[in-house]
Amino acid sequence: MSKITNIGVIGCGTISRAHFEAIQANDCMKLVGVADHEFTKAEFVAKQYGCKAYSNNLELICDPEIQVVVLLTPPGYHHDLIKLCALHKKHILAEKPIGISIESIDSYIGLCKENGVLLSVISQHRFDPATIFARKKIKEGNFGKIIGANCVVNWYRDDAYYDSWRGSKQLAGGGVLAIQAIHTIDLMLWLMGEVESVKAYTDRTSHQDIDVEDTAMACLKFKNGSLGVISATTSAYPGYPARLDILGTDGSLTIEGDQVVFYHSRLDNHENILITDKGETVADPGQVSAESIGAQYQDFLEALEQGYKPAVTSEEARKAFQLLDAIYRSSETGEEIKLHELIKGI
Repeated sequence: MSKITNIGVIGCGTISRAHFEAIQANDCMKLVGVADHEFTKAEFVAKQYGCKAYSNNLELICDPEIQVVVLLTPPGYHHDLIKLCALHKKHILAEKPIGISIESIDSYIGLCKENGVLLSVISQHRFDPATIFARKKIKEGNFGKIIGANCVVNWYRDDAYYDSWRGSKQLAGGGVLAIQAIHTIDLMLWLMGEVESVKAYTDRTSHQDIDVEDTAMACLKFKNGSLGVISATTSAYPGYPARLDILGTDGSLTIEGDQVVFYHSRLDNHENILITDKGETVADPGQVSAESIGAQYQDFLEALEQGYKPAVTSEEARKAFQLLDAIYRSSETGEEIKLHELIKGI
């Protein structure tokens, strides 16, 4: 790539550091400016990275120099920001989740298509070497018949963590499923395919002054006939690394954090993997790999320049949220929810 793509970032919170590092590391991107609801934060970042600080979001979006807007804001704010970006023909890369309801997500997808705007959502773990390895082994058939998957995100967050937008469903779109587990859920869907039905329970087990779940358990049936389990909480002190197991009749694999810690297949001559030293539990919400985020930025830029779909389309991001929506509905009704019976999308 030879073109320089000019980037504007809205939101200078915890997750922003990895994004700024990823942008700075890519010679094909230029950080033009930043905005935040606390202007002093934007000023600090602007000074640190040598870019502009905008006094409000609209000022950044209207800047003709900016081609791509990165949204690092709570999903409840995406509605107005995505609409403004689409109307001003700015391409969008948004942090997860893409929205707070299927209806709102469908409206974003439609609006961006109408205005010729590329909309993608950060799912950086799809670009981890561990995920690439797992996807390759699945395509090679080294698991035999895949019988199931376990998605386990049992973390710990104290009460102070929720003293912000994270405790509000209108701003966060959900609790542990939408904010913590959605990345591992996205990987499970990326590797296993779409879900046919779900039966689930959610609860607030230790954080009472919030209106989102801090614990969720779900049983899944995939369209390919495999079964799956989601276990997610922010109440398990001191917390475990996120884990994804892929289970097959001829081989199995475990990704823990962003590393393959177990892989064995009787159909594969590849060296078996067994790692017992699994490192530290990720307790810091801002401890995110800039390298994988950078790989997603690169994929997004290449999609823009060459006119093809990025690895994470808005429709792909919708699939993850539709599963969350089904889990919430199952928990509310006590019934098994068939995903094809939910709103179809645009």
